[in-house]
Amino acid sequence: MGRALALFLFLPLAWGQTVNCDAVDLRYDFSAPGPPLTLTVGGQPYYVANLASYLLLLGGNGPMRFLPTEAVGGSGHRLACTVTTPNRRGRRGGVCGARDDWCLRVTGVSGSLPVDWRARLYVLVQVASGRATSHVTSPTLLDAVPDGRGLASVDRNATATLHLYYWLELWPGDTFPALPAGGTLTLTYELERN
Repeated sequence: MGRALALFLFLPLAWGQTVNCDAVDLRYDFSAPGPPLTLTVGGQPYYVANLASYLLLLGGNGPMRFLPTEAVGGSGHRLACTVTTPNRRGRRGGVCGARDDWCLRVTGVSGSLPVDWRARLYVLVQVASGRATSHVTSPTLLDAVPDGRGLASVDRNATATLHLYYWLELWPGDTFPALPAGGTLTLTYELERN
C-alpha cells in the first residue's frame, strides 16, 4: 500500500505541463513620446503604439494595426512563451491538438482598451524553437482563432518556445472618451489536451 501511494503522489509530477510566458500584460499607450517606431513581423512592417504613430493614423483614411507599446515584463513588443508538455497523448482536437499533441489556448482576456478588443485584437504565433505547430501564421482576430483560440499545437513530451504578437486595429474615425487613448489587456493561457 505504501509503495502504491508513493507512486500515486509522483504521477502528477511526471505528467506535469507548464506554460511560462515572459509577459501577460499588453500595454497600448497612444500618448507615449518618441518618433514613429516600426517593427517587421512576418516580413511586414507595423507601427508600435505611441503618440507619433497615432497622429499618422489620424492623418490617414484607413485602418492601422499597432503593436503594443510594451509587453509588460516581456521582450519588447511581443511575448515569448516556453511550453513544456508531458509524455501523454492529447485527445485529438479538431485543429489544435489534432495529432495527439497538446493545444496552447488563450483562455482569458481582461482589462480595457479604447475600442472593443473582440473586434480589433489580432494575433500571430511564430515557433521560435521546439516541436510545435502554429495555427495562427498570419495576423488573425483573436476571437476568430479556431478551436477555442487554439494558438499552437505542441508535441507530447516536448519543450517549445513560441513568440506571440498582438496588434490593436484602429480607424481614423474611432471616437474615444479621451485623446490620445490607451489601455492594458491581461491574457491568460492554458495547455490543454482537447
